[in-house]
Amino acid sequence: MKRITDRIARQFDGDSESGVTMILMALLMVVMMGAAAMAVDLGWLYLNSIRTQQAADAAALAGVVYMPDEFPTASSVAIATATANEYINGVNATVTPAKVPGSLHQLQVTVDNSVPTFFMQVFGINNVSLSREAVAEYVLPLPLGSPEPTFGNEPETGENNFWGNIHGYYTGRKMGDRYSSQCLHNGAGSGCTKNDERRETVYTPGDEQNASGGYVYGVELAAGASDLSLEIFDGPFTRGGGDLILTGDNPQGGDPGPTTVFILYGPDPTPLNTSDNEVLCTMRFEARDPYADFNGDGSTWYDVANPWATSQDDQDHDGDLDWDDVEIAYPGGVVALWDEMCPGTVLDRGPGIYPLRVLIENGNRRGLNRWSLRASTSGPTAAVYGLGDMAVYSNVDGTAGNTEFYLAEVDEIHAGKSLIIELWDPGDASGNHSLRIVDPSGSWPACEWTSDNPSYPGGSLSHCDIPTSSGRFDDHLVTIRVEIPSSYTCGSDCWWSIDYNYVGVTQDTTTWAAHIAGNPVRLIS
Repeated sequence: MKRITDRIARQFDGDSESGVTMILMALLMVVMMGAAAMAVDLGWLYLNSIRTQQAADAAALAGVVYMPDEFPTASSVAIATATANEYINGVNATVTPAKVPGSLHQLQVTVDNSVPTFFMQVFGINNVSLSREAVAEYVLPLPLGSPEPTFGNEPETGENNFWGNIHGYYTGRKMGDRYSSQCLHNGAGSGCTKNDERRETVYTPGDEQNASGGYVYGVELAAGASDLSLEIFDGPFTRGGGDLILTGDNPQGGDPGPTTVFILYGPDPTPLNTSDNEVLCTMRFEARDPYADFNGDGSTWYDVANPWATSQDDQDHDGDLDWDDVEIAYPGGVVALWDEMCPGTVLDRGPGIYPLRVLIENGNRRGLNRWSLRASTSGPTAAVYGLGDMAVYSNVDGTAGNTEFYLAEVDEIHAGKSLIIELWDPGDASGNHSLRIVDPSGSWPACEWTSDNPSYPGGSLSHCDIPTSSGRFDDHLVTIRVEIPSSYTCGSDCWWSIDYNYVGVTQDTTTWAAHIAGNPVRLIS
């Protein structure tokens, strides 16, 4: 009997343990299912947070290129970009573009949306609100060459000591124009050795919007400026020049010279891309030869064996063909050599940067054309400058001491970044000379420089003073890197310059470029 009782007791105890285990397992299953449900929802929310951030990033990057002058456009582009990423403002999301106080070229975009949950609804959580923000910055091309309403020389006063320059299509890059020259060396035509950095001209009269090639300059109007007038000095290539005639237009052999085109566009926040700009005005200058024969007798100084002894074009008999001879002999004098760009055309389209493209028509033409620009307005003064890069013809008279040229405007927003300067074919001159980079305080900052001339590879300098003696960089590129201190300030004058430490007169065609290292359109937060 006792054996039967013990067996029943043992069976009862075992059933009790099994029941408890089942209860515990049931409870554990509930917890595990809840955790799994939570994990699924958290993964879903994480995925949506990434998508929301990506939409905000894309919207900010797309819209910031229209800052600061076209904030309504920046906003609409940002909202449209968010829509393209399936975040539709007012439908399934709220997309809010905003200006960033104190930062003109930044755009903040916030994307808010509500994400439905799955298993979390068991706990009463049907939706989770997500908000993601992005701030993008657009670094404009650095203004080059001038903070003034004149780019190049003012011939009446002789200020600035340089001219704008562009080479004929088949003039060699060796002559100093890095991008417009199609050939490495002077060639007779398309069969020349190609310049691998060339910008080929695309230009059809009447289709200026799709033109490309040459160089782009900026004519900047401040708020309140009106009555814009733009003038070109000696826009045509002047046959029979040499370095002493007018702006120093330089012929190549017997070539009649290139045709030069100036195209002015309406203001745009992306000035280097002119394909979406309004075309305001075009001036086309064929090569001409009226000014070397100052007195109109049909004879120029090239026509005689001893020009200074017999030429009557040296009107003031000082042994030079110069501004004084023009003033004496040419009707209207030097002032008459300015051509107003499209007189009678209303050029005003409000404040902003008006791109001006200068190009050489495609064709078998050689020669070096030099010119100047000046803008006048009512109200605030305009500024005319190169954008990103520019070819110039520098006229340096070292007998008066060092000559400084404006290089680039580097605003305080670039503190802590790197300034990259590229000088193509700089400082062609004999003797002991140097080029100095000068910051707005007048100091020579530290720099690192390299060149593609293996005889002068470069180095590090505590003061950026690069020797250019004896034409060592003729047909070579010099690249300079300056680390801008994080404490950099410049107030209202942020222009850096190049100091030509030369003695004697130097004529030099060169191409300058400057930019801030890094992507011009970038996310900063």
